[in-house]
Amino acid sequence: MVCSVVLTSTSFAAPYVQGKLFDAAVDAYHAKKRVDEAFAQDVAPLLAILGGLYGLSWVMEIFVGILFAVAAHTALTRLRCAMFANLVQQDVAFYDAHVSGELSSRLINDSVQLQTLVQFVTQDVLKAAVRIIGGVLAMYLTHPLLGLLATAITPINWLIIRKAGTVQGLYGAVQNASIAKANSAAIEALGCMRTVHANTGELREARRFASHIRRFLRVVLVTVHSQTVVIFTQLLLSQLRDVLVLGVGMHQVIAGEITIGNFTAFTQYVGLFEQGFSSGASIWLSVRQTLVSAGRFVQLLERRPHVRPDEGRQPFARCRGHLALQNVSFHYPASREALVLDSVSLEAPPGSIVALVGASGAGKSTIARLIERFYDPTSGALLLDGVDFRELELRWLRRQIGFVEQEPTLFDRSIAENVRYGAPEADDAQVQRAIELANAAEFISELPEGLETNPGERGVRLSGGQKQRIAIARAVLKQPALLLLDEATSALDSANEAAVTLALDQLMLERTTVVIAHRLSTVVRATQILVLSRGVVVERGTHTQLVADERSHYATFMKAQLVSPDAPMSAPGTRLVSLAAA
Repeated sequence: MVCSVVLTSTSFAAPYVQGKLFDAAVDAYHAKKRVDEAFAQDVAPLLAILGGLYGLSWVMEIFVGILFAVAAHTALTRLRCAMFANLVQQDVAFYDAHVSGELSSRLINDSVQLQTLVQFVTQDVLKAAVRIIGGVLAMYLTHPLLGLLATAITPINWLIIRKAGTVQGLYGAVQNASIAKANSAAIEALGCMRTVHANTGELREARRFASHIRRFLRVVLVTVHSQTVVIFTQLLLSQLRDVLVLGVGMHQVIAGEITIGNFTAFTQYVGLFEQGFSSGASIWLSVRQTLVSAGRFVQLLERRPHVRPDEGRQPFARCRGHLALQNVSFHYPASREALVLDSVSLEAPPGSIVALVGASGAGKSTIARLIERFYDPTSGALLLDGVDFRELELRWLRRQIGFVEQEPTLFDRSIAENVRYGAPEADDAQVQRAIELANAAEFISELPEGLETNPGERGVRLSGGQKQRIAIARAVLKQPALLLLDEATSALDSANEAAVTLALDQLMLERTTVVIAHRLSTVVRATQILVLSRGVVVERGTHTQLVADERSHYATFMKAQLVSPDAPMSAPGTRLVSLAAA
């Protein structure tokens, strides 16, 4: 900042020296000095000083520019890292209420606005302030009357700028919202291209994106119109001011009240003052718009999750995996009036298997989400080894749980990194053992780069069965005490189903398992079966106990779903038990 002030201050020395040059030349002419003598004695020293000032200005410009650029980019990097670190700690309910494109826009676009504020606005504010203050002082010290005339239009200009700033601030908020929606539309479509192509939705998505961009364009054009009117109104006022100053100034020169050199310097002081005022006006207008983005960014940066991952305690050296739900009721934050679960209770001792059975929407997936503590129950409690989930450190709790989803998520990284995701400290031997237990070693060895193969975004380069086995390997490597499992084998071909089934059986050994059941073999050997209907446990017991009553919900459900003793509980395309839909 000191360098910036020094740099701008030197710009006032140059007009003063130039004025002295004009006066020296005029005086030498009137004194009838020899040209060479006058140039060497009167002009050359001043030219040397002027050149030195320009050289100093060049050095300072480079130095100040680099300093501000480094500071701005460093600040931007830190802000983005802090923002992303805060985003990934937010609870799931936060992501239910925000689309990823909007968050991406805030992370990238809004942070760039802050960088601009740090790098250019801060630097320009200092320059503008020095030029305005220095310009006023220089003008009034050179000629008070001309200084008064030169600054007469300043209040009018300021009123125009304030009005324009208010309008631009309002349109800036709409502009940011419009581009965020366009960003969301693009990310959503690009992330679902198979669905888009399969349903011939290419033109629809293009039109949808174009509608958001056109809305953004309309707002931008209104802003541009406003800015253009303001800029050229100020230009007209400045030109009229210049005509007045030139007229009065020439009169003062003729009257001998000011030398031609001092008047020349004065006109440059007016230019410096005008630069400072125009720069200040631009800063005022841009800051009004930037503050909207900055406010959204800071609001998100300061948001704290409902449950911080590092809060709570780690009560056990070794978790046994005893799970209990006690009269758990729950509704999602977006629909507070509709209970998804109503007074659900279950007890799962260490090593037991609890199978959840029911139609889509019965609440099976919601139970899994509560066990992962993506949400807290509206009433009731979940306990692990007798301790309420809400008393446990969230990171510790989730390290005790392995979750194999119906549609596993793989990252656009190597298979080894995907397997290690839940246990990043695992060595190569442990990773190899995990993929062998998951029955994934054979197909991985056939890939071009083996474990270093990149499966693509969301695992698009792998089959469904391959993705599931990698997800199972990830859960095996994590060594969880409690396993959440959505058996998604009914949509696989027979070879993949057999491989995944074997891997699941290995994973379930000696672990407390809560399984959203799709296969009869899993239900039959479950320690306890819960039959859910509209969020209520309507029946519970073992397979033998429940099928004994032919009129039970369970028996009716089994008869409707089963084809043979070894068949899955629902056929492809008609599956009623679905994690994604529950």
